Amino acid sequence: MQRYYGTDLRDLFRPGSGLTWRRLRALVTGLPADSALGRAIAGPDSVWTLETQLLAAVHDRLSEGNWQRGNAGSKSPSRRPQPIPRPGVRTDRIGGTRRDVREVATYLARLQPGNGG
Repeated sequence: MQRYYGTDLRDLFRPGSGLTWRRLRALVTGLPADSALGRAIAGPDSVWTLETQLLAAVHDRLSEGNWQRGNAGSKSPSRRPQPIPRPGVRTDRIGGTRRDVREVATYLARLQPGNGG
């Protein structure tokens, strides 16, 4: 509150300060999402406003477009650019497996309906 309004919370208990419970409620209700209270309630996602999301999307598209143009006609293309990580979005990497093809086929067959899986 002090950062946004210049009001010390201890003023509530100081006689003659002018800060009442009603005024405190109004100030807390009006705190922006990037305040300490807003971050404590919403978590790290609170700093990602609509503008931030759109700016990250623009950055990702521009870097992909530049990557495509830079690799046009290249025999050894560079690595694709990584998007800016978004809060709350897990980036699971899908990789290979060391299992035998028959073992995977057997496992998948068990998952089919009617095969006891």
